[in-house]
Amino acid sequence: MKFMCYIASFLLGIMLLAALTEAAPSEVDSDYEEAPVCLCARNFEPVCAANLVTYANRCLYDCVRRDEERRGRSLEFLREGPCEE
Repeated sequence: MKFMCYIASFLLGIMLLAALTEAAPSEVDSDYEEAPVCLCARNFEPVCAANLVTYANRCLYDCVRRDEERRGRSLEFLREGPCEE
């Protein structure tokens, strides 16, 4: 009887391990870029960056710039105010 409990526990553990490894992503898709997590105020003082994206404030721009630097790229600051569309 104890032997059957050990076998059942072992099989249950294998099934649980298999379920966890399937649920966790093994690799990030190269086409998908996750947005950086930024802890910034919600004040609206728009700034324009070299990629011609208007960021709501300088803090959000700096957060994206740091994320780009971690990826080996740069993002220059153009000016205060929104980018022209």
